[in-house]
Amino acid sequence: MATKFAKGKSSLTSTIKDQSGAGKTRIGEILSKEGQITSLQLDEALGVHKKTGERLSSILLNKGYIDPETIINVLGRIYNYNVIRFAEMKPDAAAQKILPFDVAREHMVFPLILKDDDLSVAMVEPTDTQVVEELHKNTRKNIHVYVATENDIIQAYRDFYKISDDAYKKFLHFEEDGEDDTPVTSVDDFGSLVSEAAEEIEVGAAERDDGQDEFMASDAPIIKLVNGILTKAINDGVSDIHIEPFEKSFQVRYRLDGGMYKAMNLPVSIKNAVVSRIKILASLDIAERRVPQDGRIKLRLGRKKSVDFRVSSLPTLFGESIVMRILDQSALSIDLTRLGFESSTFDMLKRCISRPYGLLLVTGPTGSGKTTTLYSILNRLNKDDIKILTAEDPVEFNFKGINQVPVREEIGMTFAAALKAFLRQDPDIIMVGEIRDLETAEIAIKAAMTGHLVFATLHTNDCPSTIGRLVDIGIPSYMLAASVTMVLSQRLARRLCPECKTVVTGYDPEELESEGFSKKEIPDLKILGPNGCAHCNGTGYKGRVGLYELMEVTDEVSKAISADVSEDQLRKVAVQEGMVTLRDAGLHKIKTGETSFNEVVKKTIITKESLPAYLVNPDVEVYEDKDVIIREKNTDIDFFKLIQGAVYVVKGGKKIAEITQPGEYFGEMAAITKDARSASIISKGRSKIKRFPGDKLEEIIEKYPEVAKHLFTVLAARLHQTDRRLVSMINQIRKVPPN
Repeated sequence: MATKFAKGKSSLTSTIKDQSGAGKTRIGEILSKEGQITSLQLDEALGVHKKTGERLSSILLNKGYIDPETIINVLGRIYNYNVIRFAEMKPDAAAQKILPFDVAREHMVFPLILKDDDLSVAMVEPTDTQVVEELHKNTRKNIHVYVATENDIIQAYRDFYKISDDAYKKFLHFEEDGEDDTPVTSVDDFGSLVSEAAEEIEVGAAERDDGQDEFMASDAPIIKLVNGILTKAINDGVSDIHIEPFEKSFQVRYRLDGGMYKAMNLPVSIKNAVVSRIKILASLDIAERRVPQDGRIKLRLGRKKSVDFRVSSLPTLFGESIVMRILDQSALSIDLTRLGFESSTFDMLKRCISRPYGLLLVTGPTGSGKTTTLYSILNRLNKDDIKILTAEDPVEFNFKGINQVPVREEIGMTFAAALKAFLRQDPDIIMVGEIRDLETAEIAIKAAMTGHLVFATLHTNDCPSTIGRLVDIGIPSYMLAASVTMVLSQRLARRLCPECKTVVTGYDPEELESEGFSKKEIPDLKILGPNGCAHCNGTGYKGRVGLYELMEVTDEVSKAISADVSEDQLRKVAVQEGMVTLRDAGLHKIKTGETSFNEVVKKTIITKESLPAYLVNPDVEVYEDKDVIIREKNTDIDFFKLIQGAVYVVKGGKKIAEITQPGEYFGEMAAITKDARSASIISKGRSKIKRFPGDKLEEIIEKYPEVAKHLFTVLAARLHQTDRRLVSMINQIRKVPPN
């Protein structure tokens, strides 16, 4: 690490003094010059700086005029300052000793390394020459400056200076606007409000016709009731609101943590007024009740915070059913590290998304968290030097730095049309909301094969079935093998409430084994289940946890896709290449106490490996020096492939050849002709060999093109050799004169 910090930007010599204080505002001038802020924003920030003495960069950041990465990007790219990230900060004890926390906090600097008379430090504003001079004076060292974000330096304070939580919180900026958390409407007694709404509607029922729905929907009780339904859903943390009319009832149901529950029963007499009020808020046509409609509601919960609702209406037998998906960006977690990936799966994911091109697919049913996963990945990749374009139907959340395009099929703005336009917009990363047809799939694959990183979603059950779905759409398997980098399938299971989860006993060991647990782990297995308490409203669950199955398209998986293998075979190849199935991911979550046995069984299925092991991944055997692999004159018919090491070919006790090239086959003629072995094969040192069963030759030829090609090449060569010998013998016979 010491060599890394040898190239930091050096401080001014100690003879130059900054008496004017201009260094304090230098960063503002640089940002204004480069067009990152306007002159008016700079003047406003300078006014705050003069009054409070707060750092100019912090003022600009808190006002939202710049991003956390703006300063390091400008200073690193244009002014050649060396940028350092939190992960690279490895301070030594000597540097921390010479620059204690109180001094570091005062100037928002962090010591990195002390080497002889040189001290390397990270600063938020390395342009502040006055701070650099003070550090030089206090430490009597030559100061080498690196630029870092304010957040990285604060994290370094917490991790390396071991500051208290109270000291850490002093660095954080909290909004003091309490009004933002106050709902527009808070209903304490829904029963009285519903009765009032029903009475008003019943009073005028005899005089009202269908054309007066809009008038009735504007009545104060109906407005309060609808607002109450919406705000109660937000406060309770539900994800969807279902308003459903039946013949003799009208009910509201909420979906919380993936499960539905009835929130309230409403009088049938107010169903038209309630539906009309919601359609007015969503800018839908209240007179049209025969076809489905889609809209959006924005509900403000204060001066700054607002929540969106995605509204869908559907004509049913007894009226229109309304479903509203709550889109609360403040509650959206897009931190990829907190989604619940297994460590091995997360490593594979990071490897896949770091590639410069390829098609990455996220699959699962509706409500399985695909959008959150995609947004989390894009948020991780969203940098100033990356151009990201997305086509979504609809755009659920807005992200700074990502160009999001809403799909509108009624005017011809389809996924395919958006993709075609994207390729002329010079993107680095493209995200397609959903691949629905051949045209969209073809454009996405062509984009992935021409240097773009393409993300898309599909509605399939698991990773292997995704490949089959794309083949059914019309994409050739060889194109999928060349373009698809990763397939991620996911589910959301309810997370056990941490306050009341309890040990559950009495499971039948045979049932546990049939659902995926191994015999060895069952005796010591500890399974937790739901209990119910006030914290989780008696459900036993609080929140949800992700179950992930990631199939990385390695060379072996790519070969299997190209060979048009079945889903079972592709699954087995993928598992052998490191894929953790959805069921296995769920079993791991059971073992760690995050979810219950019943949740995993309900959300995932156990896949029976119907394909024999010899067909998917023939046995790999290890032989020591002088071990006999094939014995001369034996009648076994298996054949082999050299993976590692070397082998001797011995005939009649004499070595006649040596096989040293990995990938070479031997013993295949016995499998073809069923003749006895003509020579022995003996291991030279330690060798690794892959065995193919000769009695399954037809199946191996059918499923493994590479093996089939080799066998046919050998057979053709032998036939050609035999043919030449026959021709030679015939010619010799013709030359012999008759007696």
